[in-house]
Amino acid sequence: MEKHDIVVIGASAGGVEAIKQLVQTIPEDIPAAIFVVIHIPPRGRSRLPEIINRFGSIKAYHPKDGDPIQNGQIYIAPPDYHLVIKNGYIRLTRGPKENHTRPAVDVLFRTAAKVYGPRVVATLLSGTLDDGTAGLIAVEQRGGLTIVQNPEEALFDGMPKNAIKNDHVDYVLNVAEISPLLIKLANQPIEISEVEPVSNDMEIETDMAELELEAMQKMERPGQPSPYACPDCGGVLWELDEDKIMRFRCRTGHAYSPHSLIASQSEQLEEAFWNALRALEEKADLTFKMAKQAETNNRPYSAKRFRQQGEDAKDRASLVRQLLLREEGNENLSTSNNQLTRTDNANIDLSEDELAQHDHTIQLYKSENLLNTENSLNLKIVALCASAGGVNALGEILSGLNVDFPAPVVIVQHLARQYPSQLANILSRRTQLKVKQAETGDKLTPGQVYIAPPDQHLLINPNQTISLSQAELVNFLRPSGDLLLESVAASFQEQAIAVILTGTGSDGAMGIQAIKKMNGFVIAQDRTTSEYFGMPKAAINTECVDQIVPLNEIASFLINLVDKDE
Repeated sequence: MEKHDIVVIGASAGGVEAIKQLVQTIPEDIPAAIFVVIHIPPRGRSRLPEIINRFGSIKAYHPKDGDPIQNGQIYIAPPDYHLVIKNGYIRLTRGPKENHTRPAVDVLFRTAAKVYGPRVVATLLSGTLDDGTAGLIAVEQRGGLTIVQNPEEALFDGMPKNAIKNDHVDYVLNVAEISPLLIKLANQPIEISEVEPVSNDMEIETDMAELELEAMQKMERPGQPSPYACPDCGGVLWELDEDKIMRFRCRTGHAYSPHSLIASQSEQLEEAFWNALRALEEKADLTFKMAKQAETNNRPYSAKRFRQQGEDAKDRASLVRQLLLREEGNENLSTSNNQLTRTDNANIDLSEDELAQHDHTIQLYKSENLLNTENSLNLKIVALCASAGGVNALGEILSGLNVDFPAPVVIVQHLARQYPSQLANILSRRTQLKVKQAETGDKLTPGQVYIAPPDQHLLINPNQTISLSQAELVNFLRPSGDLLLESVAASFQEQAIAVILTGTGSDGAMGIQAIKKMNGFVIAQDRTTSEYFGMPKAAINTECVDQIVPLNEIASFLINLVDKDE
């Protein structure tokens, strides 16, 4: 008797925490195979199998191409590979991206639905935009079951909300309720009714994910030509309509939902604006130099013409800059010689001279009356900075701190700027400490956790209060770990403790130099336990890190530091 023994799970932003919670109660002898796709940067290293194996009893790993499908295993898509379900085995492919991602949730769901039909249970968790919605439709069409995380619980509710909105969901549940249901379904015989056969469109789309030559070269393809171009390859996008869901796919196989297409077009538009800004400002710089040279050579008419050309280019650059940055509080940012700089009196260079950036942020505190170097506080403070993989790391650290932890904790976790954050709600379930999204005027209290809101810098004042700021992006980030640590260093001096956690990039590396300058203490997460080692590595390279600590030891290390007699 067949059962629901093919479980496919998809997630994006905020998904690591949800997946970790979901698998904790799944037994290793579950009579089902579980497949997971979570959006991962293509050049990143995924530590999701290690995270799951630390918290669950069922084995998780990145499969190899051709691995057989076995019950009691969790197969996790590696970075930059689609996870494709075949009859009895797994394929890993670098086929065309869907919704600008590889691996894509839709590919996993659709290929599972094609092969296993009613035996499939598809679960969609936290994430932005709407990858997974088309896959859920495919699962439903083939007689499988669909589950979506409750959007009110999800750290990012875009993917769950879009799925629910399109009315192709059997269950809407909190993560704690999903595991028992999956276990029940895996042990429950399926009542098979008539199943809709695999459609021609589904055949073509699943073959495209594997770069099947016949599918790629077919003259007949799903949908109708649209007036839109593919952001990935520039080819014509074909519009597909299924169950009132509009999607787009080009000849080479790149696929988009309307939301992901708009997001990709926005990225292209922004890139075009930045290129135009760079070209115009370089033109202005060059023509002003030519004007000066013409004046030196006693050619006044040429000098006048070059100067006019420079002024015209400068005016056009100003217009482009306003289009780019008027929403971001960055009207004073500019580019010159491929570097991002300020055009006001600060004249900092954000791309290469990070020391100048440090000086500028100090000036920012002074201008906003936030810096007071005469600090006599006895209260200690812990500042945690994280990016990719940080939700899990933050949860593990906070879970190890007791309710009487004698210091406030402030957090910068890089989040999507355009979406509300549920991070405070998620972390509050992992710790005895009180957790809240920071607000301007909040008074720092021991045993309280304050989280920077999306798109706002979190600054700590000498009077033990919090300020939020929408000042310019720092290294294209807001909130910025560097800015938080600069303010903590200025306000708390030797009482400051900074922790740099998993993440890509180098945010926090400048901030910890300020912490050390004020005789504070700096911790970096070690390579082995970091899901992404970019931020810890950049911090370590500054030679300002006092201790490199595994994730599972950071909480106890903080307790000892805060309790240590001065």
